[in-house]
Amino acid sequence: MTDHRALTAGAALFTVSAVYAAQSHAWLPAIGLVHGAGLLAARARRERAAQRCARALAQRAELAARPSPEPPFAPSLLKEVGRAWTELNAACCLHAWLSRGTEHDPAHCHREAPAT
Repeated sequence: MTDHRALTAGAALFTVSAVYAAQSHAWLPAIGLVHGAGLLAARARRERAAQRCARALAQRAELAARPSPEPPFAPSLLKEVGRAWTELNAACCLHAWLSRGTEHDPAHCHREAPAT
């Protein structure tokens, strides 16, 4: 890839040369220089966009190459949380679950017998 700054400098040089040619009433070279400056400016713009795209693709590739972060919970903790939810859903009431089955809340407990 060509450096877009060099192309931009060339376009500026062509523009200044076109101004000097126009001041000397050399219209044909002035028109050619303006045309060349426009072509160089368009090429500089494309090169700059290509460089930005290449930089973005390189950053994406670098991010994809990095290892994935650690999971927020260890697998053993996930098993323990799953077991606790199973116990909570199997409990007759929340009060019984909190007291490990020693007490029951008679207003919300669907079990008739006291806890064992």
